[in-house]
Formats: sequence, C-alpha cells, structure tokens
Amino acid sequence: MNWIDILILLIVAYGVWDGWQKGFILELLYLLGLIVSIAATFLLYPYPTVFINKYIPYLGSWALPLAFIVTYVLMRVLTNLLINRTLHNIPVDAHGRWDNRFLGILPGFVNGVAHAVIGAALILALPISNNISQKTRESKFVVMLSVPAEWIETKLSLIFDEVERTMNRLTVKPGSNETVILPFKVTVVPPRADLEARMLSWVNAERIKAGLNILKADPELTFVARKHSTDMFRQGYFSHVSPDGKGPFDRMHNDGVKFTNAGENIALAPTLDIAHSGLMHSPGHRANILRPEFGRLGIGIVDGGKYGLMISQEFRN
Repeated sequence: MNWIDILILLIVAYGVWDGWQKGFILELLYLLGLIVSIAATFLLYPYPTVFINKYIPYLGSWALPLAFIVTYVLMRVLTNLLINRTLHNIPVDAHGRWDNRFLGILPGFVNGVAHAVIGAALILALPISNNISQKTRESKFVVMLSVPAEWIETKLSLIFDEVERTMNRLTVKPGSNETVILPFKVTVVPPRADLEARMLSWVNAERIKAGLNILKADPELTFVARKHSTDMFRQGYFSHVSPDGKGPFDRMHNDGVKFTNAGENIALAPTLDIAHSGLMHSPGHRANILRPEFGRLGIGIVDGGKYGLMISQEFRN
C-alpha cells in the first residue's frame, strides 16, 4: 500500500463519515439526485447540441461538451429543487435519529466509491510526474478502480473527444496507416521485461478461455517490438507505420524474422491492466490475440514514466 492507496481510502472514508453526518434519508436523496442527473444528461444533451449548432455554429466541436455541461448543471439544479421539496415533507427530528445516521453509512460509502473512481480516472489521465505515475501503477486500489474509471471515461470521450484517443488509453486499429502525433517525446525509456512476461500470461489466459493453443515467447519478435515501442516514444508518434514509411512486416523482415502469417497490436496506457482491457475490447486487436494461426508472440514494453507504457505486440505463426 502506498500514498495513492491511502488517498483513495480517505476519499471513501470521507464518504462514509458524510453519510453518518447527513443520515440515510438525506444522503440517499442526494445520491439518487446525482444518478438521475447523470442519466438524464446522457439522454437529453443531444437536444441542446442541435440548438447550439444552429445558433452558435462557430463553436464547432465545442458544441457537444458545452451542451453536456449545461444539461448536467440544469439537471442538478432541478433534482436539488425536487430534493428540497421532498425534505419539507419529512419531520426534522427524523434526520437526527441514530438509526437514520447509521444507515446513512451505506449510501455514503457508495458516494465515496463513486468519487474514488473519478479520482482514479483523473490520476490515471494526468501526466503529473514520473514518481506519481509509478506510484499509481503500483497502487492496488487504482488497479481495482481502473475498469469502472475506464468505462466512465469511455462514455465521456464520445462527447469530449472526437478522435479515438481517450485519457486512459490510446490504440490504433491493426493494419491501419493512421498516425497520431504525440504532444511529447521521451528519450529515456527502459524496457519492462517483468510487464512483458505478465502480459504474455494474460494473452495466453484469454486464448485458453477461447479454447486455443497458447503462444510461445519469441525473443526475435520481442526485439522488434521493443525497438518499435522505443521509436514511438523517442520520435513522438503512435502508429503501425514509422515516420520512414516502414510497417510492422517491413520491421520484421529488416530484423531477419521469418513468417507466413503475422500481425501487430500497439497500445499506450498508464497501466498494464488498462492496456490489456483496451486491446481485448477492440475487435481488431482482440482478433489478433485470439487468431488460431498464431503460435509465437513478442511483446515490447518500455516505460515512459508519467507518459505511460508504450506497448507493441508482434505475432507470427
């Protein structure tokens, strides 16, 4: 347990304490108000988007985020008004009863976990410092919360980002020539053999579940994969095609790797868990991982500190 874990525990503990202070009735009403506001916002924000695009067209891609924020604020105001009206019908002394305060711990805990998930998403997203990034990857609670945090962010990414990049992960479809220019370059990128071995075991676990043969570690492909991951960080790009126009098959040929069937997955993510989850939830990347023809895999993972892990998976028959 490190200080990131302690921070997350404090957030949850504050939620529990707040639930005790407010009591079950008040805490539950505010929690329901939050849930209703979020659900209504996702349902209704397209309508103000149409209005904004029609009357304020120069906002362009900012129309969606603005419509979402405005809708959410209006929903919060409306739900708070309804909550306050409901509270007027509840006797004041009911809030101070010990059983009401004790039961308030439950919705308080849920509220605390919800805020912890949001906090985990922000910690994972912001490249604050190499030390914080390292502690985040080592945090047991961040790993536990990364899946719901990723789900929330993925939903929001449809609104706040028109490209396929999310604040938690970056992938490019296998076989695509698409190139993403990274807003940073990292020159010192140590390889992470420990994470490569762990990811290989995860890939093989997925193949076993699908009734497929496991993939053997391939040192030649690992060399190719590490070179590509390192090159992407050092030159500040993210793509299957390097700036000199060479694709994955060219790189394999240049390093003397022989194959009849081959493929490549690449990912940039703050943690290994998020990278693997992102690849498995992407149809093209998942297809490579579960392709029956493949028998060997080389994984190259280099550590970019606060900018995350650059991962290349090279497959061959």
